[in-house]
Amino acid sequence: MTTSESYEVIKPELSELLHLLSQCGQVVSFFLKPKPPIAPAFDTASPLASLFALPAFQARAGELGAITAEPMRYSTLNRFEFEGSLVSVAVAGGCHRSTSGTSQEHIRAVVAAGLDAAFPRPFDDIHVFRLDDARWCQATEEATISTSYAAWQSARGIWWLLCIADID
Repeated sequence: MTTSESYEVIKPELSELLHLLSQCGQVVSFFLKPKPPIAPAFDTASPLASLFALPAFQARAGELGAITAEPMRYSTLNRFEFEGSLVSVAVAGGCHRSTSGTSQEHIRAVVAAGLDAAFPRPFDDIHVFRLDDARWCQATEEATISTSYAAWQSARGIWWLLCIADID
């Protein structure tokens, strides 16, 4: 039997990152620590299926609507690629370019500090799935612009789901 618990990360740097991303669309962000730990199933077509099937995941992701269990397109990112991807999302600013008045240097600093707060050393080694198929959940399928990530930090067995969805 698998249980899961929410894993709270309450740090001002992460809050600032989530606030920045909220200017780009609706943000859904939560950390989950399944017990026993659930690792991505790298050798399958759907490496996140076990995570998505967890009742605790389904409950926390409720505002995303229906979540598919079918294989989906994804890209794997290391920490630096994840950071760059988040900077790109924030610089774009969603449908209405809401962050156009914010400097790229500030955006880079906020993203880096937020990731350092969420995954501090020595727990900064993460494996990230960028969900490239908008059909993975109802919220992203209905959005005009969306970006979603599932980050796994193996040493602590922690998952972070981050979804930014903007509907024009």
